[in-house]
Amino acid sequence: MKTEELIKILTQDNKKVSPLKSPEHRFLVWTLISLLSMFVILFFSIIIRGQYNIPQFWGSNLALMAIFIFCGLVLFKRNIPGQQSRYDYLYYNLVLVIWFCYLVFSVSFLDRGLFLSLSEEFKNHGSSCVELVLLITMIPVILLNFYLKKGFIEPSILYQFSIYVLPFAFAQISISFFCPNETSTHILAWHNLALIPFYSLISFLGFKLIQIKD
Repeated sequence: MKTEELIKILTQDNKKVSPLKSPEHRFLVWTLISLLSMFVILFFSIIIRGQYNIPQFWGSNLALMAIFIFCGLVLFKRNIPGQQSRYDYLYYNLVLVIWFCYLVFSVSFLDRGLFLSLSEEFKNHGSSCVELVLLITMIPVILLNFYLKKGFIEPSILYQFSIYVLPFAFAQISISFFCPNETSTHILAWHNLALIPFYSLISFLGFKLIQIKD
């Protein structure tokens, strides 16, 4: 068999692969669509429930925005082969740890302490924030699955954790425009701890889905 004939046989079933757009472009498109979906939910929340909130304390949201931007750029950059860097994961994980520790310490220094404060919070408040956060996260998670599935899926735990953190940070920022309770106890209890089981399941299933190639 001639070389040319062999090449034709080997390549006849190959599909054309279009190059991925830049990480910044893909992240921006994902962010804009996710924001649009959040504003639609906020619009209906105002109409149906008459409820919205203008955040008073922007320090937490600024930290979450830093986590969101760093994590998004890293995740979409590493989705393209050859774009890896040893220190990519360091920055937003560091901000995330500092932000979470701030919430824990803020609650710990209350008169009742960490555990009593959280116990009282879980007893006296409903789970409407959990439901809203999961609703806000639904479209961004589906879109993230769609975008990342087109590129390189890194098997590392930190990559999987990034898939967890990105929509989580987005939802934490979004819920601040719905929920008027901005106390550290409420945010730690209902915006974080109550959501960990759900987010862990979403993160695990989402990573398994994007590993499945068509």
